[in-house]
Amino acid sequence: MNFKQIRGYATIILLIAGFLTTILIYFSSPKISEAEKINTQKEIPIHTGKYILIHLDTMTLDLKDGVTTLQTIPLVSKGKPASYYETIGGYYLHDYKEPLHFSSIGHVYMPYSVHIFGNFFIHGIPYYPDGTKVSSSYSGGCIRLSDDDAKTVYDFIERGTPIIITQHGEYDFSPTPHTPITLESITMTRLMVATISLEFLTQDNEINTTSGTTTRRTLLKDLLDGDDTVSTLYAQAMGKNTFIQSMNDKVKSLGLTNTVFIDVTQEAQTTPEDYERFMNYIGMYKAYLLTISSSTPTISQ
Repeated sequence: MNFKQIRGYATIILLIAGFLTTILIYFSSPKISEAEKINTQKEIPIHTGKYILIHLDTMTLDLKDGVTTLQTIPLVSKGKPASYYETIGGYYLHDYKEPLHFSSIGHVYMPYSVHIFGNFFIHGIPYYPDGTKVSSSYSGGCIRLSDDDAKTVYDFIERGTPIIITQHGEYDFSPTPHTPITLESITMTRLMVATISLEFLTQDNEINTTSGTTTRRTLLKDLLDGDDTVSTLYAQAMGKNTFIQSMNDKVKSLGLTNTVFIDVTQEAQTTPEDYERFMNYIGMYKAYLLTISSSTPTISQ
């Protein structure tokens, strides 16, 4: 056998070895699922398991299981945009539900009530104690469904099930990247105090101040214009520690990874990225606050 023949055989052996190696690598490598491919393309986390996705823009509610939509349900009504009872947005974990919840704000019964956050629920058509149904054209901020659809959601949800409420995409409230805190903002604190007041407290209830008796809602402008005594009054209504905890719970629901509130009258510890997202939340879900403030917050505050 001459050298040319030996070189030819060696080439064939190397080609066969390379082919076998390619096959071995293919079958031994971890396979990428379709969900993982989508995740890679979007560079955002894919929601897994059961969750509820509410689109305020299209007035629909999706019952989801991972990437699969099990059912789409139409909303009957939501809170009026730019009103003080506007429907909230965010990512929340369901904590409790009641087959018939009585609202101390609207003084109505709400069938198949699923709690979201603060005073906000998903529920069926409310009715007054005398049995009269509430007009379907008005909502105090809750997500209202038909009674049959509300029961479907009620039966679907379990404690800890995520509820995502958005006007755009379901990943709007994914956690911001971890970065060092580089910003302190009293404006952010005042806006968050106002937000928690709107989302937890009855706005038309009377409240005593040093200058007399008024309602919580009338004090919002004073708060946003720099009167931090209003923040103290709001916090007293819930208990200061509970109020601050609610502020930080809201931080989590908006995905503000780098933001902490330590008091109702002290600067928020945050980052420009978190601040910007929070301002976007105010603009899209709490626009009422911008209509009553004398000044528009900026990224530098």
